[in-house]
Amino acid sequence: MIALPIRGAGRGMGDCGQMGKQINRTNGFMARLRRNQAGNTLGIVAASLVPLAGMIGGGLDISRGYLGKTRLQQACDAGVLAGRKLMGTSGVLTDSVTDEVRKYVKFNYPNNYLSATLQDANIVPTLGSNDELQLTISTTIPTVVMGLFGKKDVNITATCSGRNDYSNIDIVLVLDTTGSMACKPEYTATECSNWINDNNRSGKTMTVDGKTVTYVLEQTSSGTNISRMQALRTALANLQTQMATIESQFNMTEQGKRKRVRWSIIPFSQMVNAGFSKGTAGTTLQARQSGWFNTTGNYKANVCGYNSRGQYVCSVQDRTNIAHDSTWMSNTWDGCVEEQGTSNTITSTGSTIPSTAYDMMPNTVPSFTAAKWTVADPSQVNGAQYACPKGMRELQQMTATDYNNYFSLANGFAANGGTYLDLGLLWAARLLSRTGNWASDNPSTYNSYPINRYVILMTDGSMDTGNSGYGAYGQEAYWKRVTSDGAVTTSNTNHTARMLLTCAAIKNMASTKIYTISFGAGSPLSQDLIDCSSGAENEYAFPAASASDLNDVFHDIGENIGSLRLAQ
Repeated sequence: MIALPIRGAGRGMGDCGQMGKQINRTNGFMARLRRNQAGNTLGIVAASLVPLAGMIGGGLDISRGYLGKTRLQQACDAGVLAGRKLMGTSGVLTDSVTDEVRKYVKFNYPNNYLSATLQDANIVPTLGSNDELQLTISTTIPTVVMGLFGKKDVNITATCSGRNDYSNIDIVLVLDTTGSMACKPEYTATECSNWINDNNRSGKTMTVDGKTVTYVLEQTSSGTNISRMQALRTALANLQTQMATIESQFNMTEQGKRKRVRWSIIPFSQMVNAGFSKGTAGTTLQARQSGWFNTTGNYKANVCGYNSRGQYVCSVQDRTNIAHDSTWMSNTWDGCVEEQGTSNTITSTGSTIPSTAYDMMPNTVPSFTAAKWTVADPSQVNGAQYACPKGMRELQQMTATDYNNYFSLANGFAANGGTYLDLGLLWAARLLSRTGNWASDNPSTYNSYPINRYVILMTDGSMDTGNSGYGAYGQEAYWKRVTSDGAVTTSNTNHTARMLLTCAAIKNMASTKIYTISFGAGSPLSQDLIDCSSGAENEYAFPAASASDLNDVFHDIGENIGSLRLAQ
């Protein structure tokens, strides 16, 4: 091939070559830039700093806002509780109440906390319905980072209200005063029994209101009473002090708008003293309602002796139509009673209550013989073991002096007898029934406020009815009013079923709760006592191994009965 020369090839080629070098240089830089990404990081980071700062700053300021709101809510709650407590039951929102609210709010949310402030003008409580103290407070927390983005503050608000949950209060104390209550709390059942046998060989008696009272000597140490009875007295006195604080608040209100605290006291062992029960007027139940009692009774006695063959034999004798005249009633009767007509077919909590078991129907009107209570006469039972506790107190307001004097040993609040747990509860059900014989004592409201009722059952033992002692159902071994066989184990089982049926009846009453306490190291809290109560162990059912434990338990119950609570 022959190559032909091109015209102007030297300059043209030179120009084109120069141009080619420029294009090649440019293309090489861009290519290298495209291939090398190391320099991009700086730009990407720079571009992301703004949203990243917003995200971190927003999280920080939101966290500060949540922290401030939590603290503000706590301050709000503390303020209304303090103010509501100071206001008491008066229902009047005074300047001093407002000042108290502000003091507690500002103490719990101090100025400059998270750079926020609370002014008095922002803390203004108001009074809602049912004397409920209400408060809404708000403040602003300056932002730390979000201010860069135009968000200068975070607004926080807390709303709260406090109510005084003190309704009218009725407390029924169902108290075990059996013989073992004379021992110190730390004794087991065996140790207690041994101590009683060693220290009460001869019957202890005293005269109270002209009547002879048999009792068990209470245990002492170096002259100090260390018995369970004394521990009970101390705990009950402290409970009264708690309720007296509530009463003092109630009394701040004008007379026609006051709430009240009332007490009923039912000491029990194998009998309950209903005859000498006193109502608000101070007169006995027998004096007010003599028609409720049978003064002519039928009794059974186990009579033993030698027959004509020289054999020592025992037989049960019926002693019928034993009349008691007014002289005997005035000078001899101690107030204790045998129970109304009943049935021995009540053997479990699933038993149907027969129509003849008047004792198990708290609304039964004692208008005929079987529905009445027969006067107890221990002289008719040939020396069977017998114990009659102090007369009941029906629902009434009591001064501290009257209340504490009731529990004095010198006034007859003494230990003696066996443990019929169902018996005290039967009388509690009767005294609380709103359709029974004490209906007039049990309105649903007082001065337009509701009435909350509480039964406190305290015992230092399990069911222990025996079968030969003379109790509210006679001598079970011979009378067989509760069992078909008269056996001790059957008696305890059937009385326990009666107890739980009665507990259920009480809990079904409106606005009524049951607390149960098992007292003493030898008396663990039983499932029966838990089931009898209105709730779980350590909520409504409590063990108390020592005197201090008992005091603590009564204190906790008192706190639950009279409570100041947040409404929201």
